[in-house]
Amino acid sequence: MALQNLRLRGGTYHWRRKITVRGHAIPLSMALNTGSFYHARSIAAKLEAMLEDLRVAYGQEGTVVQAAQLKQVFKDALRWQLRRIQTDQIASPLPSDDHARANSIHAEAWRFLAQNGTDAPWTIDEHDRLLDAGWSNADAMQVATFLFDNTNGAPVSGRQIDQYADSFGIAKTETNVSALKRIICEARAAACRKATETLSPENFDYSDWVDEAMEVDDPLAFEEAGDADADADPSPPPQSHPKETMASAPPETEQAVARSDNKKLLRDACEDCISAYVAEGAWSDDTVKQVRTAITLFDYACGTDGYVEDVSKKDVLEFKSLCREIPNRWGRTTDEQKRGIIASLERAASLPAEEVGISQITMNKHISWIDTVLQFAASDQGGEHRTADDISWKQARQGLGKRKQSQRKRDRDRRANWTHQEIKRLLSAPIWTGCAHLDDRLNPGKEIYHDGWYWLPLMLALYGGRSAELVALPMSDIHEDQPIPFFQIDYTEDRDLKNVQSIRKLPIHPELIRLGFIDYVSEMRALGHKFAFPEMRAPGASSFASTFYKSAFKHLRKWAFPQGTAWRHKVGGAWIDKDTHSFRGAASSVMKGKVEDSVRCDILGHEGETETARTYDEEAELSVKLDALKPLSLFTKHIEPVRPVRLRPADRQKHGARRGRPKKK
Repeated sequence: MALQNLRLRGGTYHWRRKITVRGHAIPLSMALNTGSFYHARSIAAKLEAMLEDLRVAYGQEGTVVQAAQLKQVFKDALRWQLRRIQTDQIASPLPSDDHARANSIHAEAWRFLAQNGTDAPWTIDEHDRLLDAGWSNADAMQVATFLFDNTNGAPVSGRQIDQYADSFGIAKTETNVSALKRIICEARAAACRKATETLSPENFDYSDWVDEAMEVDDPLAFEEAGDADADADPSPPPQSHPKETMASAPPETEQAVARSDNKKLLRDACEDCISAYVAEGAWSDDTVKQVRTAITLFDYACGTDGYVEDVSKKDVLEFKSLCREIPNRWGRTTDEQKRGIIASLERAASLPAEEVGISQITMNKHISWIDTVLQFAASDQGGEHRTADDISWKQARQGLGKRKQSQRKRDRDRRANWTHQEIKRLLSAPIWTGCAHLDDRLNPGKEIYHDGWYWLPLMLALYGGRSAELVALPMSDIHEDQPIPFFQIDYTEDRDLKNVQSIRKLPIHPELIRLGFIDYVSEMRALGHKFAFPEMRAPGASSFASTFYKSAFKHLRKWAFPQGTAWRHKVGGAWIDKDTHSFRGAASSVMKGKVEDSVRCDILGHEGETETARTYDEEAELSVKLDALKPLSLFTKHIEPVRPVRLRPADRQKHGARRGRPKKK
């Protein structure tokens, strides 16, 4: 099934495909009349199958990869990988046992990806399986580390896929590409095992090379270099640093001048890489921010305004040192935002030791993005801009005294859910019982306003939804006049989603209807508002959700828990506490055991827990979701409805307080 042929346009999925029949290219395009990704995927699968029947009917070869083609790919990938491993083993001074151990670890990692797919996550169950099979905990952790390091990258490069597809005549459909990735991983696993079989008990035996050398009568390499005396010392000239060489050695040809003038700044390479990945729909806005942050740090370590061609092994060490010296929460102050990393390093000098230094896990994530940018820059698409040295991140990825994965975080450091009692405390604020004023929602009074402050905390509790999905809800996605009133969660120009699984329909909860939400929507629609909660759209803010958190939820949490919850603790110099995301676990826990897992996933916007659920199951009907959501009514049943609903004054139905409002001290 070619999922890359699905495109979302105006809330409706379209299927597009170009085929060649008897030498004629035929473009196909069809509106699927659904905004559900699961439904669109099912329709696309049927269309792909019908397309195969059509091709066969016209005497064309099918697009499904054949066993003979996979065999060719397997043999080629195995030979290529085996050659690489053996070259490394010959050149390395490590004993054979160390090579065998490394081969075993990599073979297991490639086997896992071959069997489960290159996007499959490593789980604690897999770790336990290795331990049960006799693996040491250290070796099992090395397998997990290897797979983690490949999480943000591509274990099998697109270039290798393209080469095999072109060489062996394989159509690059979604199914075929997946099959190619798996067979390449299987070939790499086999190569690792074969490399161990060819290891000598001792270090490499060079005796065969001696006999071959005695049979060769070619001129010696140092004799061919010029007019040097054949009896002179053949030792190589002293090596200079790659950056010094590039800076001091004058170009001798026009081609050399062109290469020198064609250097690419790291920052430009980063933006080109981002553009390519975003164009393919592979990176979200959050990912783009992470990539830019990583390159900002690396560029500073390289000396600022560095070129890809000048990057050397020394820069890797400088980057690691920078990560150890910068505040773990850097770039937060006005001075840092103005003067950059140098201001962050100055601030680090006044901080306690526990607030300085980026964690190894965060550093590894930065390294993954930097490596992705450098690999893209070196590709044909990136302009073939290669670093001065072959860069290895192995030492930078490994921290000293590294603890096993299960011990890196204490239980209380994990994300915690709101308890039923805590949610009841939050939702007993004057917002729902009567507040002093529109600009004083957390002191008792007689006024109740139906707006984002009122509805959003209720919706977080009743759906376990992500705040970004709910706060930026457009009026066009609310369908209150349907037999089962619902709203649609989908991509919009004002709101991104975490993934395609987040696209879904949610029935308007009976508790929201009881409290007047449909009346609220009708009045806001009559006023011509684009968003359900327009006061959360702040000019210059990064997102609606950020505005809601800073202007409303943070103050609500402080009202309910002035000293913070019992879970509140300090991480990396910053105090953290339960937040809007903590409602997801609370809602999921209430539904677990009462609602089918597939329905629970559809409500929360999670991917299915099995391959069948992810690929074939249809999205649950609204009536099924409605029944599944009813147990969550326990969070809000104590709130009394107030009719008619009371909107904010007309001049306050947008972000911002009234003029003259006294500032908080």
